[in-house]
Amino acid sequence: MATDFDDFPLYDPLVKTSTDYMSAIWQSSLATFIDTLQDYLSQNGIFVPKVTTAQRDALQNVTNGQMIYNTTTNKFQGRENNVWTNFI
Repeated sequence: MATDFDDFPLYDPLVKTSTDYMSAIWQSSLATFIDTLQDYLSQNGIFVPKVTTAQRDALQNVTNGQMIYNTTTNKFQGRENNVWTNFI
């Protein structure tokens, strides 16, 4: 299983020469990415962004359901009903 994405193909419509070829490249790359991500998460779990209260309050375009770890309060927090709430 590949773990290095340095050669991940970028889509450029000016360079695209064949729809089938590009489709096969993306399909293969996506499958490799998913396999690598699943392998990584099974060994390491997920990482929640760590921010201070000041950094949290400065976040833009925050949506309900977003999660953070607040390093000022040492609490996991989630966005619910447009306010930050501590996880119990």
